[in-house]
Amino acid sequence: MDKRSLLVVEDSPVQSKIIRQRFELLTSFSLLVAHSMAEAEYLASAHKEKIFAAVADLNLPDAPHGEAVDICLAHGIPCIVLAASFDEALRKTFIDKHVADYFLKGSIDDLEPLIAAVQRIYANYSVKALVVDDSTTQRAIVKKMLAVQCINSVGATDGVAALEMLEEHPDISLVITDFNMPRMDGIELVKEIRNKHKIHRMAVIGLSSAGSGALTAKFLKNGANDFLTKPFEAEEFYWRVNQTLNILDVMEEISTLRKCACGAPH
Repeated sequence: MDKRSLLVVEDSPVQSKIIRQRFELLTSFSLLVAHSMAEAEYLASAHKEKIFAAVADLNLPDAPHGEAVDICLAHGIPCIVLAASFDEALRKTFIDKHVADYFLKGSIDDLEPLIAAVQRIYANYSVKALVVDDSTTQRAIVKKMLAVQCINSVGATDGVAALEMLEEHPDISLVITDFNMPRMDGIELVKEIRNKHKIHRMAVIGLSSAGSGALTAKFLKNGANDFLTKPFEAEEFYWRVNQTLNILDVMEEISTLRKCACGAPH
């Protein structure tokens, strides 16, 4: 991906300096820093094509109600919000706006999770997912949630169609599948996937509205990486998906290192 710039919207010179220093030390991203909503509007408009995400303070002197976040989202820039406080009403606002993540503002020691979240967002641009569900509405909901995390996705109506999509799209690395579907259910789909794709090459997350301990165990024992019971909270979905992808990256790196150590071809 060509986009390497991160937009940081923070009115405090001290806080913005700390954020810049930590990101420059720990990442290779280029930072664009705005200290006001007006500057954020200018940078988002002028550099939209190279900005992959924004980290935005929720309250600025000229934008006390999150207007800077709205500007970023209006320009199609995924946004991670920094808030000085947090309550349920604010959480609902974040979910409704489809922000990628949110963090409480704190000391420099608290920046590590933020940096990890930004790095995951950047990596997600290279991830393609397959959403398998016989419900058009449910497929659309999951695909929209993946898009909030910058993950491109395609859909399939059941397990049989999913296997066909995997053949057509060899770059898919994440499958999110419902359990109860015609022709081939989610458990059978996981079995078929694991016959062809190792767990460090393709991750599978099972979903079901009839979740139970037994069904969870069936998914996991047949090769799924994780399982979620519908309905689920947006934050839980985001966290599970991103953690699964983080683990997939680590497993792939370990597999590559082992092959290199043994002198085997990649």
